Amino acid sequence: MNYLTQYQSFTTKQELNAAIALHINYHNHELNETDRNILTFLSRYAVKYPGVAHLKIATISKQIPKNARTIRRSINKLAQFHILKRQPLLRVKAGGQGANLYIFLPFDQTLKTKMAEDKTTEQSAVLELHIEPEPITHYTRFAQLVSSYIGNKSEGTVNSLYNIFSKQASSLMKFSIHEDKGPIFEKLALEAVAILFQTTKRKQVYNLLGYYDGVYRELVNRELFSDAFLDYDVEVEFLLPHEM
Repeated sequence: MNYLTQYQSFTTKQELNAAIALHINYHNHELNETDRNILTFLSRYAVKYPGVAHLKIATISKQIPKNARTIRRSINKLAQFHILKRQPLLRVKAGGQGANLYIFLPFDQTLKTKMAEDKTTEQSAVLELHIEPEPITHYTRFAQLVSSYIGNKSEGTVNSLYNIFSKQASSLMKFSIHEDKGPIFEKLALEAVAILFQTTKRKQVYNLLGYYDGVYRELVNRELFSDAFLDYDVEVEFLLPHEM
């Protein structure tokens, strides 16, 4: 048995991705670009044994890239938000202390209640002050579209699908040539949802997340690289939730 098995904090990769999506959504305004990049990088190494990654600061620094001090400061921030915890690992065979373990933590469900209460309080304040609410977010449109296909009991699926879009779009927008394509990537994310669930009406799709990942990737390729895309045999016509 691999030594990392005993430190797993999730049963499946899907559970890990859903928890990370909830963490990001809750701390949306508190995480900067470096925090998000480090979180994404660590999550990629926490898939084989869901929830735990074993990496050196130097390894992380080479990929981000940021200096070791910045990396440590960002990881401390993620730990303060209870997104993950850092645990030194002493491996006897190696003869001493090596890289740290980074163990992702489940999202605190009580925070969901707090978010709902805060939202209710905010809505009440808006009514009292006669202030117009903020425009609907892309995540809300995404969630409403998924719910239109599979009903209200879709939170876990929404977060898992949205995390796939978020990771792919974020990795592309790191390049200056794509940094202004956020609206395009968001539009394609909604198109991929429609393709996914319209396909399920015609045939059995055994892996929704894997199929969505492939559909979104191909839509992006078609948009960015005209000579590299897959034609889907599903004609899609749908209205965004706010247009329904």
